[in-house]
Amino acid sequence: MYKKILVPLDGSKNSIKALDTAIKMSKIFRAKIVVLSVVDNTKLGYEPLPTKLYEGLDSNAKKVVEYGRDSAWNQGLTINGMVEKGNPKQVIVDYAQKNSIDLIIIGRSGMNALNQLVIGSTTAYIVRNANIQVLVVNA
Repeated sequence: MYKKILVPLDGSKNSIKALDTAIKMSKIFRAKIVVLSVVDNTKLGYEPLPTKLYEGLDSNAKKVVEYGRDSAWNQGLTINGMVEKGNPKQVIVDYAQKNSIDLIIIGRSGMNALNQLVIGSTTAYIVRNANIQVLVVNA
């Protein structure tokens, strides 16, 4: 049923739970998993991010992807992982469209959703705008 599963990771508890769910589903459907961490370079509006801040965000995103790869490897799976830059909401939807993703498994809320009571804004956007199935996981 599913051939390619996309898991957006930001290091939050919910995104790690989404990865765990994707690993389980991958074993059932023999699907490939892609983990994607997006460096949000839109935070300051029209101002470019300071170099040190940007380098820190990029480094963290790479660590999150590496964690995803290691988690899958420890369960006998090899997954693809990548870091992209841009608005996370749009990057995730665009990546899914361009890369023949069958399912997005995403956490209910992530690192930036501390004030969200029900569902994070990135997750809500993806549910509304992705043209494929989206599974929302709550840790």
